[in-house]
Amino acid sequence: MKEHTVRLGPREQQIVELLLQGCDNAEIATQLNMARRTVKAHFNRLFLRFGITGGIKRVKLDPTVSEAIMSASGRYGSRTPSEREHRVIELVAEGLKNKEVAEAIGTTEHVVKNYLRVIYDKLGLWNRVELALWYESRRGVSAPALVTQ
Repeated sequence: MKEHTVRLGPREQQIVELLLQGCDNAEIATQLNMARRTVKAHFNRLFLRFGITGGIKRVKLDPTVSEAIMSASGRYGSRTPSEREHRVIELVAEGLKNKEVAEAIGTTEHVVKNYLRVIYDKLGLWNRVELALWYESRRGVSAPALVTQ
């Protein structure tokens, strides 16, 4: 299996850890208080990101696959957003649209979209909602501590 640079978010990491402990989708859904279809969607996205064919059986049976997935979870949140990226995060968490964020920081909407793509990658997030939750969970914390996991 080739080296991957995929980062896992905290929820994905929980799901993978439960999978590797032998839990099935129903048990994972119950333990994490989510729908089974949500668990399945997480797995489908993870398998796609890792290029895994054969699904859950391959992850459980092939130690190199599970090691690659778990090593990816160790890289989660390892890169610090810049000051400008922190400003974009703050504005998005306040509910501003890309166009409004662009106006606030004096740039174009296209640049804001690029910032968001980089921010999501750095933090292992998928969307604005996760970004807002990430920001809110760290509000009031000093800037260097913002990326501590």
